[in-house]
Amino acid sequence: MTSTIYSSLIGKQLKDENGREIGKIISFIIDSSGTVREALVEGKSETLVRYPVSRLKFTQDDVFLVFDIERRVEEICEKMPLLLKKRDTLETLFKNKEIPPEIYEGLSAEIDKSISELETESQNLLKEIDSEVQRQEDSIKMLYLARTFLEMEHAIGNVKDDIFRQSLISILREIKYTSHRKSSLLKTKERLLGLTPQRDIGSEINLGQKSAISVRITEK
Repeated sequence: MTSTIYSSLIGKQLKDENGREIGKIISFIIDSSGTVREALVEGKSETLVRYPVSRLKFTQDDVFLVFDIERRVEEICEKMPLLLKKRDTLETLFKNKEIPPEIYEGLSAEIDKSISELETESQNLLKEIDSEVQRQEDSIKMLYLARTFLEMEHAIGNVKDDIFRQSLISILREIKYTSHRKSSLLKTKERLLGLTPQRDIGSEINLGQKSAISVRITEK
C-alpha cells in the first residue's frame, strides 16, 4: 500500500468492528526504510495509541481496526492452503521422478516445518479464543447484573425514568456488542478447526458453547 493511501486516512475516525469510534488517525509511523508500520491514533482521552497497519481494514468510507485474533487466523488461512498445495505438488513431482531425491527431501522438510509452525500457532490461537470467549461471557453476566440492579432501583423509585431509560439503553447496547463479539469468536474458532483437520488441533476443546444472546435495543 502506498504512502499516498495512508496519508488520505489521516484525520479519519478509526472504528472497531462493531462500529464504535476508537479515535482519530493523526499520522503513521515508518521504519528506517520508510515503510509504514503503525497508525498513530488519538483516543477520546487525548492519549496517543499505536496500532499495526496490518490490523487496519478499509472500506470506501470507514477505517476499522481488526481484532488481533482474527488477523492472525486470517494469516494462517492464507498461508496453510498454499503450503499444502506446494507439498502435494512436490509429492507429485517426486513420484513422477521429475526431481532428484535430495531436492525432494530438502524442500519437503522445509514445507513440513512451515506447516508444523502454523499448526502450533493454531493451537495457541484456539486457547486464546476460548479464553476470550469466556471473558465475553463474564462480561455479559456482569451486564445483566447491572441491569438487574438498575431495574430494581427504578422499580422502587430511586432512579428517575429518563435516567433509567438512558442507562438501560447503554447496558443493552453493550450486551449486543459483547454477544456479537462472542459469536464472531466462535465462528473464527470453527474456521480454524476446519483448516488443519490432520492434526485434530481442537479435539480437547469443547465446542458446546452457549449461543450468543440476541438483544434488541429499543427506546421503550
